[in-house]
Amino acid sequence: MNRLFMFLYLSGYSGRVMPRQVRRLIAGTEFHRAWLLGSMGFFEQDGIKFGPANPYGITGPERA
Repeated sequence: MNRLFMFLYLSGYSGRVMPRQVRRLIAGTEFHRAWLLGSMGFFEQDGIKFGPANPYGITGPERA
């Protein structure tokens, strides 16, 4: 099952577009979530999650 999730994630990450009918069929499932996270660019490295809200470790203004 993990291999299928990884395949769907990488398909989304590489920019493959899933047909609308297929997306509607699998909407709300873990399969759709894996593809969606890949297409939005979310990933985790060394326990740190990266994505649109936290791009590549940029944390914001530093506090003194």
